[in-house]
Amino acid sequence: MSAAILFGTLLALILIGLPVCYCIAYSGIFFLLFTHMKPLILVAQRALNGMDSYTLLAIPLFTLAGYLMDKGGLSKRLVDFLEKSCFWLPGGMGTITILCCAVFAALTGSGPATVAGIGAIMYPALINNNYNKDSAAGLLACGGALGPVIPPSICMIVYGTTMSVSVPAMFMASIVPGLCMALALIITNVFVCKKQGVHEHKTKASGREIWEAFKHAWGVLLLPIVVLGGIYGGVFTPTEAAAISVAMALILGVCYREISIKSLIEALYKTVETSAMVIIIVGLSALLSWILSATGIPAQIAEKVVPILGNKYVYWFVLLLILFIIGCLMETVASMLILAPILVPIGIALGIDKLHLAVVFCIALVVGMVTPPFGLNLFTACGTTGRTFTQVVHGMVPYLISIILVVIIVAFVPGLALGLPTAMGLVW
Repeated sequence: MSAAILFGTLLALILIGLPVCYCIAYSGIFFLLFTHMKPLILVAQRALNGMDSYTLLAIPLFTLAGYLMDKGGLSKRLVDFLEKSCFWLPGGMGTITILCCAVFAALTGSGPATVAGIGAIMYPALINNNYNKDSAAGLLACGGALGPVIPPSICMIVYGTTMSVSVPAMFMASIVPGLCMALALIITNVFVCKKQGVHEHKTKASGREIWEAFKHAWGVLLLPIVVLGGIYGGVFTPTEAAAISVAMALILGVCYREISIKSLIEALYKTVETSAMVIIIVGLSALLSWILSATGIPAQIAEKVVPILGNKYVYWFVLLLILFIIGCLMETVASMLILAPILVPIGIALGIDKLHLAVVFCIALVVGMVTPPFGLNLFTACGTTGRTFTQVVHGMVPYLISIILVVIIVAFVPGLALGLPTAMGLVW
C-alpha cells in the first residue's frame, strides 16, 4: 500500500509534466501527509542533508573545468594534435572525432560539454571530408555519451554518494567499458563510411608537425594523467581532483591567451545553471531515499520480485530494458536517484556484485542521453551542428545500436567492469 501511494503520486506528477525535482518533493510531501509519518520539516532537513556532501562538490568543479577547457582553447589544441598524429587510423576524421570525445570525456565527465566542446570544431571538419551531415551529427551525439562513462563521471559521483559505493572504484571499473564503447563507435564509423562511400583525402603529417602539435597540446594531454593518476594513486580525492582540474584549465587558458574575462563569466554562469539543477535533484531525492529506507519498501519489493525473476540473468534483461526506456524519458541523474534505491537491492539479493551493478546501472542510463525523445546530447548536437532533431536521430541510429550492445556485453561479462578494480585491490 505504501509503495502504491508513493510511486503512484510520483508517476502521476511526472505524467502531467511537472519538473522532476518537484515531482520527487511533492510525492514525498503527499506521502508524509497521508501516512502521518513525520512533520513536514523533515522535507527541508532531508533535502539539506542530501546536498551537504563533500563529494558532491566535484560536480560543479568538473562542470566548470569542462567549460573552461572549451572557452580556453584546450579542445582546439587537443583536436589538432590527434588529427595530425592519428591520420593513419581507419575511419579517418570520424575515428579522430571519437578519440577527441574520449579524451575530452576524461577531462570533464559531462556528455553535453563533450558534444559542445568537440562538435564545434569537428563537425565542420567531418563535412569537409565528405561525411553525411546527419551521420556526422549523430556521431558527435553518441561520442558525447563517453563523457559520463569514461572517468571522471558526474553521474557516477552522484550514484556513489547516494548508494554508498566507492567513487574511485566506480571510476576504475568504468574505464574498460568506456574504452569498449569508444572502440564500438570507431568500428561502426568504419562500416558507415564504407556504406556511404566516404572517401577522405588523408594528409600525412610529418614528424615535425606532430611534434609541434604536441608542444601546443601537452598541457591538455597532461590533465587526465594528473587527475586520474592522482585519484588512483591516493594522492587526492575525486573532489580535490576536480579542483585541480579547474586550476589547471584556468592556468592553461591564461597561458594560451585564449580565455577572457567575458568567457570566464560565461563559463561560471553555465556552471551554476548546470550544477544547480543536478544538486537540487540530488537534495530532494534524499527525502525519497529516506522514505524508502524508513518504510522498507525496497526490501518488500525485492522479497516479492526475486522469486519471480528466478536468476540474475533474467534480472539483467529486465533491468536493462527498464533503464533503456526510462533513460530516454527522464534526465539521467533524476532517473538514477529514483530507480536505484528500488532496483539495486533486488540485484544484490540475487548475488550480483554491487560495483558491477553500479557501473552497468550508470552506463545504461547514459544511453538515454542519446535516445529520443528527451536525449540531452541530441539537443546539444542540434544546437552545435544546426541539424534538426529528426536529422540527428536519423544519423545516430547505427552508433546508438553499437553502444547498446556494449552495455549488454558489460552486464553479462562482469570481468570487463571488475577486472581493473580487482587488480588494484579496490574489490575483494
